[in-house]
Amino acid sequence: MSIVGRMVMLVALWVLAWGEASLANLLGGTVLAGLLLVVLPSSSTSDETMRFSVVGFARLIAYICVQLVTANLLVAREILSRRSRVNTGVLAYTVQRPTPWTVTLIANVIALTPGTMTVEASGGVIYVHFLLLSEPEKSRRAIARIERLVVAMLGGPADSVEVPS
Repeated sequence: MSIVGRMVMLVALWVLAWGEASLANLLGGTVLAGLLLVVLPSSSTSDETMRFSVVGFARLIAYICVQLVTANLLVAREILSRRSRVNTGVLAYTVQRPTPWTVTLIANVIALTPGTMTVEASGGVIYVHFLLLSEPEKSRRAIARIERLVVAMLGGPADSVEVPS
């Protein structure tokens, strides 16, 4: 991601944190983002080859929204039902394209979904705790789908991510 892209992203996060797009917030965010980029420059060479895809971002956001609704309904059903179907477990998923950006984004998208929590992400392996882990292979395929969407958003070839069988 270019320095301008980083700057825009940091300013956008600053404005979102304040909750209003005033001139003071825009100027303050710009100054703060500039200082952060000077004090903490990116030393990663993989950043230079990354290209952000707006279409990939839209697909990822759409997928996350659908998963949030579905997961909330499943967890609500579990809470309200008389019989518990809770089948907890931890699943290890090996990321096919383990860059710092992909691992971080995959782990955070997983953590957003009710009933799942990223326990650890190290060495290209993400450990995920599931509240309802009835079909481990189905859960692995869901994480692989998240990885494909993240890779596509970051401008990489999403078809290079293999679906575990």
